[in-house]
Amino acid sequence: MMSGEINMQAKALAFARQGLPIFPCRCVDKRPLTQNGFKDASSDSELIHRWWQQWPRAYIGVPTGEKFIVIDLDLQHPEALAWLETNRARLPLTRTHVTKSGGRHLLFKPNSKVGCTTSKLGAHIDTRGLGGYIIWWPACDLDVLHGEALTEVPDWVLEALAPTPSNVIQFPTSVRNFSAHNTDARVQGLVATVANAQEGQRNSLLFWAAMRVYDMLAQREIDRIASADALAALANAAFRTGLARAEIIRTIASAARSA
Repeated sequence: MMSGEINMQAKALAFARQGLPIFPCRCVDKRPLTQNGFKDASSDSELIHRWWQQWPRAYIGVPTGEKFIVIDLDLQHPEALAWLETNRARLPLTRTHVTKSGGRHLLFKPNSKVGCTTSKLGAHIDTRGLGGYIIWWPACDLDVLHGEALTEVPDWVLEALAPTPSNVIQFPTSVRNFSAHNTDARVQGLVATVANAQEGQRNSLLFWAAMRVYDMLAQREIDRIASADALAALANAAFRTGLARAEIIRTIASAARSA
């Protein structure tokens, strides 16, 4: 057995002694090797020994939700890096793991309001709560920052993750000549971008613009009435570019589901 394999098994057994449930994951794609995934997580030393005897190079997976939640930043993407730079001042110091891809796992105290989301806080920024898991990158000798800290999830993160009530945005049943009553330059810029979209870009730009409106609503930068007006204005702008009404409705509805 290679020393690296012995080392990983030793680290897995050390977790077991600490009482932290773990399970083995594939190195190629980080998917669980056990039949029931994170549901098989255990701190039983004998079981963990058998797992790492069978898969000596396996990554160590740790379920999220009960002991901590995670904000997963894929910093190889410029959008995630920009989000971090924008929010760095209001992110408290908390335990942070450097990931294999150069990203960051920000660990916070457990909070039932944080589930598993994809890009809801921002592009390439995910959350992992109950029902999720992460790879424990420190076991691969990657850096840990602020290792002794485990902070409460900031209120502004909880607000951004809160589900949008289904009755907040009512997309108009017919596409009419709406204009955005909100004079925010950002809204007007989104409308102008959609209005100037070329064929082949109309759907993607409408989706992008609608997502920005939902983001602004989640961050309370605009109110519900202004966001409804903004979406209606985007719909009208897209309609004027030649995008079919049904496609407009589908695209904005898709943005609402992704928000």
